[in-house]
Amino acid sequence: MALPLAIPVAIGLGRLAMLGYRAYQGYRTVRTAQAVTATAEAALAAERARKAAQLAQAAAMAQQLAQTKAREEPCDDCPCHGIVIISRGKYPESAQHIVDAQASGKPATLTIDRPNAAMRRAAATGAFPRETGKQPDEYPPAMFLEGGAGASVRNVTAGDNMGAGASMGNQLRKYRDGCKATITVGP
Repeated sequence: MALPLAIPVAIGLGRLAMLGYRAYQGYRTVRTAQAVTATAEAALAAERARKAAQLAQAAAMAQQLAQTKAREEPCDDCPCHGIVIISRGKYPESAQHIVDAQASGKPATLTIDRPNAAMRRAAATGAFPRETGKQPDEYPPAMFLEGGAGASVRNVTAGDNMGAGASMGNQLRKYRDGCKATITVGP
């Protein structure tokens, strides 16, 4: 009588052991996949950091080249010294940033160099932490030779930043690259 009962119990225990082994195999597969994913994410982060460093290095080299070029090719033959007035009433955050940056030693008179603006913007704001609804504002702005690495950067409301940038661009539209511009804050 004990024998017929022992066979189903042994079969049931065998099936239970098999289920436990399969669960363990599934656990190992998931853990292996997680380890592979973590390794891939770490490699991707390292690659992004490497590319960011290369971009910053290229931007610094381009800025240095542009500064050398501007020294070699002065703008003596054109009536080109613009005055840019950023309205404190319309663009309060950007205006305050200009005041603070100039007070900390950043120059008020800058050299226009539009072609290399993207590289200087990346060098100035690339690693700067963003805030939701805001944009990094740099002074000196990226459109100037003096902008780029080492610029003062702070987060300002997106509309304020874009409005001040558009105002500056409109005021400097008639001046060519190499011309000087003095940035001031007005009412």
